[in-house]
Formats: sequence, structure tokens, C-alpha cells
Amino acid sequence: MKFKALIVAFITFLSCSSQKMVTNNPQIFWVNSMKVSCTGVAPMKCLQIQKNETMEKGKWEYFYSNINGFNFEPGFIYKLSVIEEKIDPAKIPADGSSIKYTLKGVLEKNPDPKFRIHDIWALEALDGVNFEKPKENDRMTQPTIEVNLDEMKLMGNDGCNNFFGAIKSIDDDMISLGPMGSTMKMCVNMEITAKFNNAFNKISKYKIENMKLSFFDDTGNELLRFKKVD
Repeated sequence: MKFKALIVAFITFLSCSSQKMVTNNPQIFWVNSMKVSCTGVAPMKCLQIQKNETMEKGKWEYFYSNINGFNFEPGFIYKLSVIEEKIDPAKIPADGSSIKYTLKGVLEKNPDPKFRIHDIWALEALDGVNFEKPKENDRMTQPTIEVNLDEMKLMGNDGCNNFFGAIKSIDDDMISLGPMGSTMKMCVNMEITAKFNNAFNKISKYKIENMKLSFFDDTGNELLRFKKVD
């Protein structure tokens, strides 16, 4: 009789455990400094995470769920302590996650150095030559760019036309840009505009130093140099 009671108790325990189980040891989550476009049930913005004791460069994975109690602020890399909890299958919402994530604590919150590029910049040099407006076109607009890491977009003016495009990826020194679109005006002198746009097509690296932003090709040649707009 006692043996049967133990069997029933054991089966009941397994049943409850399969429906809902709290991890005894919280997991370490690293959260990247910006959300990225992703596709779940519909297009959305996802956190990027790593589940390791030590953060590894470039090892980010899309995270399609929410972390209850965590208030994400762009521009910071977080180290979190997170509890994972399996949900009763009968209580999972349509297309919802089978795991509930709850913040136990923020272990670290550090500014991400690459967010220094998130700003407005004015052209200072093109192909190593300091930029000056052509004498025959002193009304030319000074080329500028605006980098928006929250939306992973880049926009600006090449001296004649407005342009816009996506930032495909970025880390501490590498950047990959998507195709650029632009308006189609004709200006008095298109030489600088042509050089500017040609340089943009070669960008693969960047560096920020002394309030200056430089872009380089894959061999390390400086293509464009900008100064921060006050």
C-alpha cells in the first residue's frame, strides 16, 4: 500500500514538474546595446543575447521573447541574471514562448563604445583631402551624415542630394551598409557628390577619435572623415 502511494506521489511530482519548472540556478544573459529587425509571427524588433558566463565578440543571437522586469535602454551592454520558467502547455498563448523569462538582477550595465557613432557628422575630408566648397558653387550644401543605431539607419546629404539606407551590421570597428537610395537633383558641380558616393560604396571599417569619425575601405585606406556637429 505504501509502495503504491509512493508511485502515485512520484507520478504526480513528474506531472507537475513537466507543466511548470523553475530553474534553480538563474542563467547569465548578455544583452547587446541595440535591438535589430527580426521576423517572428510578424516583423518585429528583437533583443540580441548571449547565454554565457563570458561575453564573446560577434556571438549574438536573436531573442524573440521578453524578459519580465527588464527595462531595455539602447546604448548599453547588459549582464543579467535571469530565471527561466517552463509554462504549462495549456496556458501558452498562440505563437507564444513555452518559457517565461524573469529578471532576477542587473549584474552590469556598461556604455557601448560603438554608440559614439550614433550622431550627426559633417564632412571634413574626402579621399584624404580637406573638403572645401567649389568656388563656382558656394551655395553647395556641406555633406553630412546622421547615424541612427536605434533604427540601424544612415541618412544624410552628399552636397547635392539627400540619401538614406540601412546599416546591416556594426561592431567596434567594422560596419556593413546596405544599398543606398537618394533624391535625383542635378547641381552645378557634381564632382564632389560623385566622389562622396563612390567612397560610401567602399566603406567596411570605421574609427572615432578626438570627436572625428573616419571611414576606411577593407585595406585600411581612409575614404571619408567627418567631424561631430555641435
